[in-house]
Amino acid sequence: MIASDGRARKKKTWFWLRLLAAVGLLWWVVQKNGQGRILEEFRQAHIAWVLAAAAMFFLSVVGGAYQWYLLLRIQGIGMGYRACFRAYYSGMFLNNFLPGTVGGDALRVYEAKQGDDGWGRAVAATFLDRLIGFFSLSLLSVIAVAITLLRRTLDQAVFRHLLYAVGVVFGIFMLVLILLLSRRIASLVHALIGWAGMKWLAEAHTRMQGILLVYRARWPELLWVAVISCGVQILRIDVHWFSALALDVRISPVFFFCFIPVIALAGVVPLNVGGWGIPQSIGTYLYTLPGVLESGVGGFPGGPDDLKATAVALAFLPSVVGLVVMLGGGGYFVVGRGQKQEKAVAK
Repeated sequence: MIASDGRARKKKTWFWLRLLAAVGLLWWVVQKNGQGRILEEFRQAHIAWVLAAAAMFFLSVVGGAYQWYLLLRIQGIGMGYRACFRAYYSGMFLNNFLPGTVGGDALRVYEAKQGDDGWGRAVAATFLDRLIGFFSLSLLSVIAVAITLLRRTLDQAVFRHLLYAVGVVFGIFMLVLILLLSRRIASLVHALIGWAGMKWLAEAHTRMQGILLVYRARWPELLWVAVISCGVQILRIDVHWFSALALDVRISPVFFFCFIPVIALAGVVPLNVGGWGIPQSIGTYLYTLPGVLESGVGGFPGGPDDLKATAVALAFLPSVVGLVVMLGGGGYFVVGRGQKQEKAVAK
């Protein structure tokens, strides 16, 4: 009991420290770049483009739920698409409105498990869903930067450096996928664990490989999931592009393909709260880099102060759009919990 109370206090303390860090960082970014100018940018935003951005985000939720549904189906988990959508949408709400960064994934695993033996399969599908999403996003980045270099439409030196950066990120996710899904590497790892004499780890590794074996045997379906994932990530990049159009910012779309993976990865840093904190700060920094906001037709008409305020607004607006759209997931979460409680009482 005492140990449990101690863990609860530590979790609560860690949450408040993260919240203070996130709020302090966002306050510093806003104050540094002109609160009044930033608010003016939001007031002048075109509502039609904001609604279009919200529509793109919701469509990405629909597609993301389908991606997860396919991964569950490969594992033999017979969860219908509507149930997957409710759990996925509710999970996104939890990740953005409640303390912690994995509450939504935990909810998805809980909803998807079917029997005591379903935990491992649900965890594998949910983890792979996340991993394939990051992999697809980094793949799109590499392709976008490579096309820009070939067409020579923007500064070549800048994009050469970007290609190196996104190439490293893409390589890391490719390596992780290979480590998870390669039979040869799995056999080598198992042999090394056995040589080290860690019997418990060898047993856990065997169970995990048994679950992943299903994916290795069904590569065509896994490739189709990757195609769906690319479509989902394009929709989420469109949220940022449409937000730029709402703010009357004409920016080369390739920058979004380059920057969004970095911003998305920053969202999993433990110092954030609900995806707020470091991502918006990094987004502001990236959009203020020389030549970014000036890359559109006619360049950027304002002065340095206006450019900074626009960069902050562009970093914040997609997050605000996502936050509003995910309120629907909160409705699903509340209604779903209520229905389950009613069924439990009826039984």
